[in-house]
Amino acid sequence: MYPLDQGSWGPTVRITHLRDELTRLVNLDFVSGYRGPRRAALVRYAFNGRLRKLDGIYVESSTFLPSETDVGFLGLARGLGIPILTYIRDAYQLFPEYDQATSLRRRMARMAFRPSMRALRTVSTGLAFPSRGLARAVTGRDDNAVIIPPGSRAPLAIPYQPDARTLLFVGNGRRESQGAPRLMKAVAHARQMGVDVDLTIISRPGEEPTGPQPEWLEVVHGEAAEIEGRMSGIMATVIPRPRLAYNDLAVPVKLFDYLAYGRPLLVTNCTEQALVVRKADAGIIVDDSPAAMADGIRRLVETAPQQRARWGHNAATAARANSWLIRARAVLTALGIGS
Repeated sequence: MYPLDQGSWGPTVRITHLRDELTRLVNLDFVSGYRGPRRAALVRYAFNGRLRKLDGIYVESSTFLPSETDVGFLGLARGLGIPILTYIRDAYQLFPEYDQATSLRRRMARMAFRPSMRALRTVSTGLAFPSRGLARAVTGRDDNAVIIPPGSRAPLAIPYQPDARTLLFVGNGRRESQGAPRLMKAVAHARQMGVDVDLTIISRPGEEPTGPQPEWLEVVHGEAAEIEGRMSGIMATVIPRPRLAYNDLAVPVKLFDYLAYGRPLLVTNCTEQALVVRKADAGIIVDDSPAAMADGIRRLVETAPQQRARWGHNAATAARANSWLIRARAVLTALGIGS
């Protein structure tokens, strides 16, 4: 339910990697796009006879609600006995503290979210989620849910510069729910304590931090290539999300991207992301206040280089154990399709 020709960002990263891995495992027909183009493509697909030849359908839902054509197409496929696995990637509409519905359109979308999810559930043989917490939030239960967290690319083999002292944040630099504003406060606090550290924020145009930018902050517009080109100077990656109810159950796609960078992670104690880092032994987990993050930054800088290298090695190991190929195989297993 997203186009793949408008840059590499959250949902499209996931979909692109899954598409590529599924293509290596099975014969794949692929339909993507926003509502208008997707409607036309689904109608064409239904009328050209290919639907009856399918062994399964995997759906990546979008933040935007499904159209009546989406539901009708899947209902037709379900009627033909085709297994359908629908992936629900987020549900922030259910959490007012995360999603400030300031416009009439967004308020209506929030009201329509649960009915839309029920419609998708009706026409699907199974639902998948990135975490059990999200499954419970959407359906009230998690025992029948297929849990497919984001996957990871192959680890990058980019060594540190000996004097690397830069933290990396990738994402929206403005939204409080993503944590960048409090991360900037934390870095300022750490520097006031005498910690030699800088911060790089890589965001999409229109998502860069607002207001004056201190000399220790670099803001860059870029995607994967820009990130990779800077990794030699990066000491650690950061996910500074505040501990909100939604952030507790969300699994950021960039968390697994960070693992592949082979750097220690500094993350706040939101339940799901902290679980991944703790299990991998790949960094430091802190409370979500700027003061606590500043203390975590200090600990990170003062940690022996050998320990930071071990955390980075563990992150790369976790990336290999959570590859997109493993995620693609999980999709096929849920659909009952051999690979």
